[in-house]
Amino acid sequence: MLRATIIFLALWPMAAAAETPALCADAPNQAEGTICAKRKLDASETDLTRAYDTLKAKLDPLGRRNLDLAQQAWKRFRELECNLETGYDPDHLEANGPIQSMLHGECAVAQTERWTRDLAEQTVCPGGDLSCERDPPPPRGRVSRDRPPP
Repeated sequence: MLRATIIFLALWPMAAAAETPALCADAPNQAEGTICAKRKLDASETDLTRAYDTLKAKLDPLGRRNLDLAQQAWKRFRELECNLETGYDPDHLEANGPIQSMLHGECAVAQTERWTRDLAEQTVCPGGDLSCERDPPPPRGRVSRDRPPP
């Protein structure tokens, strides 16, 4: 397990050099899948930085402070949410299977893309501007009134 972690860390910097498949699970082997997830995460974080900087430029000092605090909290949330979603154990790396890094990376990509959309929406309609209308969030799924939630 430690050997897989070392190989992963050694290959991580090479991730930006190759083409990324749409689904990292379609990669020919686990190392390529992990590299794929890293490339996708790097690209999504570049988009996030662009959206963050665009929004920050439109905000007053209080808005910029709130955005900075929200960004810090979101980064922590993303890490913990992906740990929960993938079963990743940051305290015992040797306990994680070889696929864990790829799964964690793909989770981080999905979370980053959501946060980027949220920030881009606020660029059009910044926080505190009560004169602009926001689109309602899309429904998360159908809720049955016949049975209680899980």
